[in-house]
Amino acid sequence: MKLQTAYCIFAYLFLCSQATIVSTRSKFVDTSSFPLHNAAEAGLNLPAIGVGTGFYGSNLVPYGEYPECGAEPVGCGNNTQRAVYTWLNKAKGVRLDCANSYYNQRSVGLGIEQSGVNRSQIFILSKVGPSFPLGYNETIQQTSDILQDLKTDYIDLMLVHWPYVTPGETKIPISSDPFCNLTSSATYDEKKCRLSTWSAMVMLYKRGVLRSIGVSNYNTTHLQEIIDAGLPLPTANQVSFNPYNYRTGRADLLEFCRNHQILLIGYSPLGVPDVHQFPTEDKARQSTGMSSTLLEDPVIVSLANQYKRSPAQLLIRWAHQLGVPTNPRSMSEDHMKENLAVFWNPFTIGGDDMVRINNLAQDTCDADPDWYECVGNGNLP
Repeated sequence: MKLQTAYCIFAYLFLCSQATIVSTRSKFVDTSSFPLHNAAEAGLNLPAIGVGTGFYGSNLVPYGEYPECGAEPVGCGNNTQRAVYTWLNKAKGVRLDCANSYYNQRSVGLGIEQSGVNRSQIFILSKVGPSFPLGYNETIQQTSDILQDLKTDYIDLMLVHWPYVTPGETKIPISSDPFCNLTSSATYDEKKCRLSTWSAMVMLYKRGVLRSIGVSNYNTTHLQEIIDAGLPLPTANQVSFNPYNYRTGRADLLEFCRNHQILLIGYSPLGVPDVHQFPTEDKARQSTGMSSTLLEDPVIVSLANQYKRSPAQLLIRWAHQLGVPTNPRSMSEDHMKENLAVFWNPFTIGGDDMVRINNLAQDTCDADPDWYECVGNGNLP
């Protein structure tokens, strides 16, 4: 029955993809965009900056309830829809960063519809997992759900959100894929689960439902598994990326991805300004050299003043010069336009100043190694 269900879903997705192949889809080529390689449609580019659509609210309740304020579309969808509309219609942004586990993609779809912007001119990135089961059939099912929520028949870039589902998590439905069934110690195999999930992504890409495919929060070990399996390589790997974690894993991961033509995409390029995330003192209560938020770091503030830009613009430009596109989260039209102005009115950070930023104090993650800023480092198992 499950195989029959998967076949029906696949048939639906295949028909959708065939219906849009003849339509005109933008390749998103401009002077600041990044070409996509490996498992990507020929000539497709990633716009240099997007807007994150996750967690527009303070009441995060996962697994079926929406993070802003309850079941969508009541309440929760208002912030998300408004942010998407503002980004596309007012700020004239192009790329949206979405995910199934943000629990708000129907509101993203409403924001797209409200914006009046043609779908072919919007680059949609979405993700499967991790608060939904992974596996071959489950990846197909999630893709079908995402397409329906976003009111589209293709995704420009689909990522596997995390390389695993948390073992022991009881609120996630049981996967039909034996390698991904957390309740069965006899068959569960984290590596085989990743490869089974990736195989489904490859199939959907080859059928044209997904224009390109990639991963998120993968370290070099996870990426090497795909290489060793002889499967098509991801076109992208999205991880948290900012100066406070650059030298503790990100620089090595960036080099590995470059060597395999995998584009590294950075989320949280400004840190997370609405929470004090970085430890100002270590366990011995000695100064770490970090500010509680990256936007307040004295070096960043000083260099921003020197270049007559905002700290946020400096950080976005720093990542871009390293070859890393970013997707800062914002609901403010002014902040969105400020971020986009990095490319509308470009500037270059000098080599010595790039080194100063590279050499900022680093978050060792000793305080909370499970904090998402710390997960995905190249040196983690």
